[in-house]
Amino acid sequence: MMGAKLRSAINWFQSWLSQAKTTNPDNLLDNPPEEIIQEFAEKINRLAHPVDYTTSIQEALKTALVNWQQKTNSANSLVILGCPVEPIAEILQASLTGELSKELQIINPLGSWRRTTDASALIKVIREVLSSDAHQKQSEQQTLIVIPCLAQCFLRCIGGWEGIEFLQNAIVHDQSKFWLIGCNSWAWSFLNQVCQVSAYLEQVHYLPQLKGKALQQWLAPVTQALTPQDNEEDMSLAYSKSLASLSSGVSTVAAHLWLQRLRMRAADIPDAVSESQSELTNQDVTQEVVSNLQQTKPILPSLPDLTAIDRYLLHSLLLHGQITRTHLAFSLGESEQLVRSHVQMLVRAGVIIQQQEQLSLDPAYYPSLKTELSNNNFLIGKD
Repeated sequence: MMGAKLRSAINWFQSWLSQAKTTNPDNLLDNPPEEIIQEFAEKINRLAHPVDYTTSIQEALKTALVNWQQKTNSANSLVILGCPVEPIAEILQASLTGELSKELQIINPLGSWRRTTDASALIKVIREVLSSDAHQKQSEQQTLIVIPCLAQCFLRCIGGWEGIEFLQNAIVHDQSKFWLIGCNSWAWSFLNQVCQVSAYLEQVHYLPQLKGKALQQWLAPVTQALTPQDNEEDMSLAYSKSLASLSSGVSTVAAHLWLQRLRMRAADIPDAVSESQSELTNQDVTQEVVSNLQQTKPILPSLPDLTAIDRYLLHSLLLHGQITRTHLAFSLGESEQLVRSHVQMLVRAGVIIQQQEQLSLDPAYYPSLKTELSNNNFLIGKD
């Protein structure tokens, strides 16, 4: 039987906890108003991409170009691979600055390309690039053709990767140009399985995993708005290391995990913020409100219970990076009505983000979903 002293201690603790919640509710941490989170999300979106990413791409590209220019039977292409929730195309474009942009004739034929079920449309664009007189002229500048997002160039369906097959053959057979290609690692694994893409595009470079210090420096313009604390530098670095570990060094995952763990005391949430969202829509969050935000321990959000259809749907979403509902249904071979209902449930659960017609995964759920799909024998990529 339970000892009297232990029973008495438990009763006292339960009484104290109940009293603390009722007599001092303002000390309890709560989620900040949604408009504050949105303000910080926009600040993160305006950040330059991590220096480690752009520097890594620039160094890999310079080495690959030198080897190709020296005619040492080196590959005339370089593929940059990264996590499906990273904006690979944007990172690639941000890396093509400085000396690289001056020394090369950079052509971006698919800059505004959006996925289509018609593979011949992609083939037509590639043919035009290869046959254009403007690109055949002799010049001191050598031609760099950029394919910013290979995942936008295929759809997992019958005939959906014929354009990729045409592209890889075209690259191999025209050594006069160098190709820089961005792709998410899950799409790469799939394309390697169905059309052996790595046998044609042999030179591959993965984005590096960001360490705690790199994440700390990258997020500094956003996090510095929070209230300074004692030993801020040490605490911030320790916090960043925790983010790096949970996110596997993926910047977008780390940023979303950080956002999801911002908290405020209930007493510090002003009525004007919680009751008048319209007044804050087009103005910056005030320093007074921001200074009351607290970083709480980062954790991975739990996935909702997933059905088999949910898993196939989310796997296809990660293969394609971003995708419309219509194309998603086409890739799954299911009715759009069925896909719509499952998408809506996952949007309400916060797992899927919908921006206009494009669907994507909330990056905070990526680590958990990767484990979930791997445990269920889905083909996943290497990050």
